[in-house]
Amino acid sequence: MHLAKKKKIIVVGRGTAGSLSAAHVSRWMSDCEIEWHFDPKISPQAVGEGSTVELPKSLYEDVHFRHEDLEEIDGSFKSGIYKKNWGNNGNQYIHGFIPYRISYHFNALKLQSFIFNKLKNKIKMVEVNHENSQNIDADHVLDCSGRPTDYKEHEISPYIAVNSVYVTQCYWDYARFQYTLTIARPYGWVFGIPLQNRCSIGYLFNKDINSLDEIKEDVKNIFEEYNLVPSEHTNHFSFQSYLRKENFSDKVAYNGNASFFLEPLEATSIGVIDRINRLAHWLWTGRSTAAEANYEYLKYLKEAEAIIMLHYFSGSVFNTDFWDYAKTRGEECIKDQLKNNNNFKKVMKYCLENKTNWDQLSLHQDKLPEHSSIWSTPSFIQNVYELQVEEKLSSLM
Repeated sequence: MHLAKKKKIIVVGRGTAGSLSAAHVSRWMSDCEIEWHFDPKISPQAVGEGSTVELPKSLYEDVHFRHEDLEEIDGSFKSGIYKKNWGNNGNQYIHGFIPYRISYHFNALKLQSFIFNKLKNKIKMVEVNHENSQNIDADHVLDCSGRPTDYKEHEISPYIAVNSVYVTQCYWDYARFQYTLTIARPYGWVFGIPLQNRCSIGYLFNKDINSLDEIKEDVKNIFEEYNLVPSEHTNHFSFQSYLRKENFSDKVAYNGNASFFLEPLEATSIGVIDRINRLAHWLWTGRSTAAEANYEYLKYLKEAEAIIMLHYFSGSVFNTDFWDYAKTRGEECIKDQLKNNNNFKKVMKYCLENKTNWDQLSLHQDKLPEHSSIWSTPSFIQNVYELQVEEKLSSLM
C-alpha cells in the first residue's frame, strides 16, 4: 500500500503579507508539507498599520491571537475611521464598524515577530533568497517577496491621485483615540494611526503637483490640532499603485507588494491580503480554477480602488490644483466601475434608493444586494451620503 505524497507549499517572504500568509496556510492546509522561506538579510517593510475587520478574526483562527496580545504588537483597538474635510461641505463623521466587530492598529514589525514566534516550531523555516518563484521546487508557492523591481507583469492604476507620502512619528504615553484619522488637506490627505506608544501621521500627496516643503508646512496644522509633538523619526518615499495582470497560476500565487499596492486610504491592504490567501486556498484545494481566482482577484482589487476613489470623487473643502486633478480621477474611476462592474452598479443603485436608516441595514443582511467587497452595503450607503456624492453619483447612473 502506497500513501499519497503530501503536497508541498512554500510561502516566500517575511513581511506582513508573508507572515499572514504563512499563518493562513499553516492553519488551513495543515495536511500539506509547509515551508516558510525568507532572506534574513532583507529587512521586512513596516507598512500598513491599520486594518479592517478581517484581521482579528484571521489572527485568532490562524495563530490564536487574542485582544490581550495587543500589547505585544503596540496595538490599539480600531472602531472605525474618522473623516474630515471631505465633500464640498467638509462633513465630519466616523465610518464605524458594526458594534459587535472591531479591528486593530498595529506595529507591523512586531506583528510579524509575533506570528514568526507562533509558527517557528510548527512549520519549517528556511533562510534563502529566491530570484524566481516559478523555479522553486514545490507544488504551490505563495510569493510575498515584496515590491517588484519592474512593473512588466503589473497594471499601473490610471486613477490613484497620490504617489508620495511623508510620515512623522509622534510619541505619546497612550493611545488617545481608537479610530484612524483620515483628513482631507489642501495637497492630499493625512492619516493618523494611534498605537500604544506613538501616533503615525502620514501626509499622502502627489509629488508632480506639490513639493515636500509644502507638505512639511501644512502637516503642522495636524500636529497642532491633535496636540501631537513631531519627532525626528520621519520617512518620505514615492510609490506606484498597481496590481498584477495575472495573480494566480496552478503553481504560484502572489500576495502583498509582490501582487498589488494601493494607497492606504480605507486601509484596504490587509483585507486584500486576506482575500488573496482565501482565493489561493480555494484554488489549491480544487474549489476553483486559476481563471476563476484571477477574475475574483481583479474584481476585488478594482472595487477596492473604486472605494478609495469615491473619496476623491467627493472632493474636499479645498480649491487647489491637487483637488482639481483628484476629483477628475475619481469621476473617471467611478464611471469605469459603473460601466464594467454590475455588482458595483447594483449596490450604488441600492444606495441611492435607501438613504434612510442605513445604520440598521446590517440587521437585514439577507435582504441586501450580494457583492464581494471590502465594504459592506451599509458602509457604501453611509459613505455615499456622508461624502455627499449622491447627486454626482445619480448623474452617472
